[in-house]
Amino acid sequence: MRSAFALPFAVILPLLAACAPTTPLFVAQVTTGEVAEYKQLKNKRMTAAVEEEGDLLTYSAQAIRDNKSADAEKLYLTGYDNTRYDPEVRAIALYQIGLIYMSRYNDQRDDQKALQYFERIDREFPGTQAAAHADARILMIRQRAREPVQKNARELLADWKPQYNLDLNKTSLDPDMTLLSRRAVLKDRVDEAAQLYLLGANDQAIPPDIREKALYQLGLMYMAPDNPHPDREKAIAYLRRQLAEFPDGELAGKAARHLDQALNQITPR
Repeated sequence: MRSAFALPFAVILPLLAACAPTTPLFVAQVTTGEVAEYKQLKNKRMTAAVEEEGDLLTYSAQAIRDNKSADAEKLYLTGYDNTRYDPEVRAIALYQIGLIYMSRYNDQRDDQKALQYFERIDREFPGTQAAAHADARILMIRQRAREPVQKNARELLADWKPQYNLDLNKTSLDPDMTLLSRRAVLKDRVDEAAQLYLLGANDQAIPPDIREKALYQLGLMYMAPDNPHPDREKAIAYLRRQLAEFPDGELAGKAARHLDQALNQITPR
């Protein structure tokens, strides 16, 4: 999937992986070997889901990994129900629910439920970016229904191989980068992700600490060594904006250090 659409609500809810719920224990009585096998499957599942669908937010991918689709649905709906948020933001909440349920690597996959959420976006938020992306997913679901063979998640995972160019745990990536930022950098889709982070950063209804995080991610993406098209000036501008708007924010110290690094970076002639 080429798209990298997703965000405002990614920031509002758990933008950062650390904000997502912890993974519960599998089953207390399983053997050590079964635990190890289960953990390996779950890590593989999350990576496969993200590779197939670039619009999945960190929290959404973790919900697929941990079989927490219903919990994620409930949390996203709290954002949809908040009418103070921009329509684009509320639409993205519904869009993420649809993506979770349509993921082929989700044991709780439900294409019909996903279809209902995508169609709901068209009805309630026509003209939004989410609506355009939802329409594309509607076509995908309808095409799937015509496929003669329908494999389940475990069968698909058995044959899945990771993409060589999508090492989300690459050591050169800043440890503070979110899943969305990492994928955008590695897939050369930073400008698209930036538009979405800006929706979160510019919406005054979104809590200040979340808007601060959105600006911080913008700075990290544009100065990332793995970014095929890094932009030092943009990184500096976003980090300066973050420090100007949130001088006492929890990320102010980190932003200041990154800003100093960017300002002292030697630009090749």
